[in-house]
Amino acid sequence: MKVVNLLEFLNNAKDLFTLDYAKCDNTLVNFLDLMTEDEQFTQKIDLGIIFVNQKSLDQYTIVDGLNRILSLSLLLHAVCECYKKTTAQNDKAIKTIRKKYLLSGTRLKLRLNENSSVIYSKIINGERLSGHEKQSPMFILLHNFWSQIKEENLQAANIFTMLKKIFVTVVETNDVSKRNLYYKLNYARNLDQLLLIEDYLKENGIYEDWKFIRSKYFDRRDDIILFLKDFFVTKFNYKKFNPDRLYESFVNYFETMMQYMPEDVIIKKMRRSAALYYNILNVNFNNDNIKEAIINIKKSSGEDTYAYILEVYEDFVDGNISESTFIEILNTIAEYLKNRKNTDNNIAFNELIQYLNAFITCK
Repeated sequence: MKVVNLLEFLNNAKDLFTLDYAKCDNTLVNFLDLMTEDEQFTQKIDLGIIFVNQKSLDQYTIVDGLNRILSLSLLLHAVCECYKKTTAQNDKAIKTIRKKYLLSGTRLKLRLNENSSVIYSKIINGERLSGHEKQSPMFILLHNFWSQIKEENLQAANIFTMLKKIFVTVVETNDVSKRNLYYKLNYARNLDQLLLIEDYLKENGIYEDWKFIRSKYFDRRDDIILFLKDFFVTKFNYKKFNPDRLYESFVNYFETMMQYMPEDVIIKKMRRSAALYYNILNVNFNNDNIKEAIINIKKSSGEDTYAYILEVYEDFVDGNISESTFIEILNTIAEYLKNRKNTDNNIAFNELIQYLNAFITCK
């Protein structure tokens, strides 16, 4: 653990790698607002802790602190743009800033993940952005920097004087899981749960199996999330599922199951459930009675019943219940949903599940 000037940390790092699942969002930092708080720059500005994983002497992976480093990089680029082609001395200073803080040779020093790298690269390299790209938090912050520097006539020397007062505490995390630390520090934010899950699967060597599941059964992102939610509802008997904890549920399931079977067997079981869930979503059944019941369920906005349907469907496929019983259950759910749609006072689905389970037991 060491306290360092953030500007110098950026200068001393040759390469700054980022995590595939780390987001650049609205928590980016407007450093210029700090200038109005202490115009004489008499106080040290503490921006908290940055967690890094040191790959080599001057190469780091940013575990937590990306938004602060990215914000600083955008400010430095804004300064370069605002003073470009003003004087020969400024042009020389701009080259020095880019070489020290923004570039590592001919490459960008800060390596963002695939979702953010295109926009960041266009910004730093001065390429044209699309209208959609200009809606990104990165461009919005950059535009704010441009506006403030121009409108308030901020001098580059004063900006750098302020930046030399900004310190962070750098903590190295070489002995802990980067993903788990990132998740614990950021779980309250709107994290990309699927990217976290995919990184976990890469670590366990079964990412290709997961890619097959996604490409074969779930082209739409919403569908894979819906499947995972309902899959874990059936496995953990959740009464209420929190989609913001999807990664947590995934890891809990795998870590529990790995006590009894290898990873490839677990993912095969999940693939089987995914195929059944695909049939539910797409009404992919040969039996006309089953097909009609599922269509009626979908017409009545019965998404909240899919988890239970998946569970019963698996029982049917395993031969634990008959086809006629499966059809009767589906028709009962369809009738319930029809009544629910037409009245405010109806039996709760949890109570219906108890009835259906009792019905299955009797059969």
